[in-house]
Amino acid sequence: MRQSLAIIILLFLSLSIKAQYYSSGADPANTRWRQLNSETFKVVYPEEFEGEAKRFIAMLDSLYEYGSYSLEHTPKPIQVLIHSKTAYSNGFVSWAPKRMEIYPTPHQDMFAQDWLEQLAIHEFRHVVQIDKLNKGFTKFLTIPFGQQAIGAVLGLYAPLWFLEGDAVVTETTLSKAGRGRRPSFEQETKAQVLEKQIYHYDKAYFGSYKDYVPNHYHMGYLYVAGARFKYGADVWERALDESGRKSWSITPFNRGIKSVSGKNKVPLYNEVYDEWRQRWQHFNDSITPDTHRIITARDDRYKNYNYPTPVNNNELIAEINGPGELNHFARINMATGEEEKLLITGTRNREPFSYANNTIVWTELERHPRWENQYFSVVRTLDINTGKQTKINGTGRYKAPALSPDGQTIAITNTSLSNQFSIHLLNAKTGQLIKEIATPANAYPFTPSWDSQGNKLVLILLSKAGKSIETLDPGSEQWTSISSPTYTEIRFPKLHKQHVYFTGSYNGVENLYRVPLAGGKMEKLTESEFGAAYSSIREGQLFYQNYSSDGYLVAMAGIDTIKARAYEAHDLPNEALIKQLQKDEKGLPPLKEVDTLAYSSKKYSKWNLFNFHSWAPAYINIDNTELTPGISAMSQNLLGTTFITAGYNADKQYSREKFNLNLSYRAWWPVFELEFKAGNESIEGAYLNENDWYVNIYDAKPNHYLLDFEMKLPLNLTRGKYIRFIEPSVGLTYQVSDDFKYDRYYLKLGDDGLPIVEDGRYVTDRVETQRADGIDITSMDYSLFAYNLLRTTQRDVSTRWGQVAELKYRNTPFNGWDYGSIFGIHTRLYFPGIGRHHAIRIDNDWHSKQRGDFVPQDGSTYNFYRGFSDYARFPRGVNSVSNDELYSFKADYILPLANPDFNIPGVLYLKRITTNLFFDYSHTTIDLQETETENWITRERDFRSVGTEIRAELHPLRFVFPVTMGYRYAYLHDSREHYHEVLFSLGLAGIVVGK
Repeated sequence: MRQSLAIIILLFLSLSIKAQYYSSGADPANTRWRQLNSETFKVVYPEEFEGEAKRFIAMLDSLYEYGSYSLEHTPKPIQVLIHSKTAYSNGFVSWAPKRMEIYPTPHQDMFAQDWLEQLAIHEFRHVVQIDKLNKGFTKFLTIPFGQQAIGAVLGLYAPLWFLEGDAVVTETTLSKAGRGRRPSFEQETKAQVLEKQIYHYDKAYFGSYKDYVPNHYHMGYLYVAGARFKYGADVWERALDESGRKSWSITPFNRGIKSVSGKNKVPLYNEVYDEWRQRWQHFNDSITPDTHRIITARDDRYKNYNYPTPVNNNELIAEINGPGELNHFARINMATGEEEKLLITGTRNREPFSYANNTIVWTELERHPRWENQYFSVVRTLDINTGKQTKINGTGRYKAPALSPDGQTIAITNTSLSNQFSIHLLNAKTGQLIKEIATPANAYPFTPSWDSQGNKLVLILLSKAGKSIETLDPGSEQWTSISSPTYTEIRFPKLHKQHVYFTGSYNGVENLYRVPLAGGKMEKLTESEFGAAYSSIREGQLFYQNYSSDGYLVAMAGIDTIKARAYEAHDLPNEALIKQLQKDEKGLPPLKEVDTLAYSSKKYSKWNLFNFHSWAPAYINIDNTELTPGISAMSQNLLGTTFITAGYNADKQYSREKFNLNLSYRAWWPVFELEFKAGNESIEGAYLNENDWYVNIYDAKPNHYLLDFEMKLPLNLTRGKYIRFIEPSVGLTYQVSDDFKYDRYYLKLGDDGLPIVEDGRYVTDRVETQRADGIDITSMDYSLFAYNLLRTTQRDVSTRWGQVAELKYRNTPFNGWDYGSIFGIHTRLYFPGIGRHHAIRIDNDWHSKQRGDFVPQDGSTYNFYRGFSDYARFPRGVNSVSNDELYSFKADYILPLANPDFNIPGVLYLKRITTNLFFDYSHTTIDLQETETENWITRERDFRSVGTEIRAELHPLRFVFPVTMGYRYAYLHDSREHYHEVLFSLGLAGIVVGK
């Protein structure tokens, strides 16, 4: 029974094939690809990245035994794809198809770890985790299902908190850095636990719309590290081993945990978190937090005030974000805390903005209009007096701009396509490059900042030995070290008079420190309960962001009133825990100095189109998410440019589409989609004509073919706070079937003109063989689709401002059956509602049809003409009727009704209830031709419905993907009927980890 259940679940997950077979998109078409190969890894990369690609594959090979040691598993070979033509920084591992993808451009929120080293350790650990599932019953399932079997078991049994938490533990134990040593990584959970409560397991894992809940990376690290510290690495090795070997069972991951710890995962979670709470409380009891003035008020909805920067003695600017806030800059009155929103930004990395001379400068990520894997880091400025925004550089890989005090020059970090690092000086008005200064030994630079005269820069450099504070004289290009390299987290240096102020993590909590420019002892300036960061100084006042369980608040204190105290760096409080975890490891892998000479590259052809990774003993209809008897096979190549699904549908109800092929090619600017279906159509039965008295007997199986070809140009024009997209497309559909023959039996008639019946049967006069024409339709489709939508926050039910439009035209201009044409228009408008996360949605749809061929119909009152199906939609609850022209209006008021966080442990977790009130109206017109008189008459009809929809977002049985269940009620005004409908949707995400 359990085996059958597992197979059924796997088949069900296969229906989500579009989501499960994750694609990150395409790289620029002009990319020249090369490859490096070892016994375990194939690394494919753009040719200009060759030096770093060799270093990366050498690190992976060196890491192979170390990264798999504590899970007691050595994985099978895997392919790695490097996307180096982007300013985006990330990495992920996906199964079905199995591969690792890397975005190697470093970012400004890194700890003291080389970015490629970090990616190698973290992402390889994911490879080990997932490959370890390929054993026992799961390995058996790969025979009928391919790689998707492992992906399905991963999604069913391995919680995301474990996958990411274990990888964060590994990046910490296999290096001298890692997020486990970064106090800011645990401060969100620490503040929540000490100021509020330990959230129950389901809330901690699945999140909340009511309270801020740290993500599964944070939860996972604390859970995995705490359990491993107490029970050893076997607790997680056994959990994965059980999940792979016994995936036929219901809770193998849980049983594996219990076999070592004696507890199920929820009691173990409670135990681990209670121990963390005791550690944190013990530490906090040993300090006396500062009582500096807090400028901004706490908001229990959670709100971060980042990078506070004074603009005068009365106002400061901060960057604000939160689960209910669009990221924006705001001007804040220091006396009252009153906020004035200045600008909603686009997609931002976690890095400071800069301010000088009434101007804010910052960077945003902007995607290439066509290539999903090419992001630019653009430089923007805002005049806070005029509100004028300017993009001064649009195609760079810039991060962390620093505007000089006179507002004329921007110092900014730059990363070349080969990962060579430098400081660029740009003209602040034009963005033109003034000067390029390479960093010593290609160390990575963080957050440069000018001194008050604009003569010197201070910044952090990351080298193989760790992070250090450095100054740079841009004129002489001379670098000066202010501090020795350290793996302890330091960031955000600022120059003020003869000191460098910076954020450090020396005592296990982020605080502000300073060190003399001329050398000398470090001094500690703040004692924060949960974390203080990012200092700004004006007129003797120190401003910084101070963390609370409701987010970062802005604090200020007079520099002269701060009791600066000498401070000596020492081990972090949690270093003893990390050293205990390291006892389960093989040691530190030698990643700093790897030999790349043994690797030779060769060309990788972009015409590597086929990679069949999964299959199924069933036919899967991707578009309609249908599952029928048959077989299916799926292919997705490594470059993400070619997708193929092919299958045989054995269900007799779908005889027209026995054989199916879907092909998508996305390597060029236009995207090409091809669908081909072939089969036969069983035509059986009899028809009696009572006018001419004959019977047609049908018994034929004409062959049937369908070819659908589409060319489209998807263009992502997202900029700033708006998500923008436009896609013109043209398609051709060709549907044909064979002509077929049938017998016509003419009946013998009596003197009364009626058929003669003998022994209960009609008497046949003669038989003639008739010929029926097969289907012959060739249609063209033309469309233009576009939208402009305001970004949403996590707590929004819908966007609160936006426009959507589509034009659609379809006709049959070629020989064959004439279906006439249809032209349709769809528009959708969004407006803000009354409440904070409310929205109004208004649809206006219209179409008009031109008739095609006349088709004789026996016994019909009106003549019948071929025509296309409707484009516009009828009101909810109303059945469609034939029409030549249809106008449809729909209005919805959408709002969150409640965020109950209601929990029945292990059974149901209800996160949110939403509702929308709607009114729908349609007007139809149709011209009908009477069969007998051939007169034309026009009929018009109106349809109305009003009602409500209620939806609940929940996680049943701790299923990781959110399930939405709902109910729709509509009152049909014209027919005075009541309509009821059950709503259901499943938010299946891709089987992707590390992203």
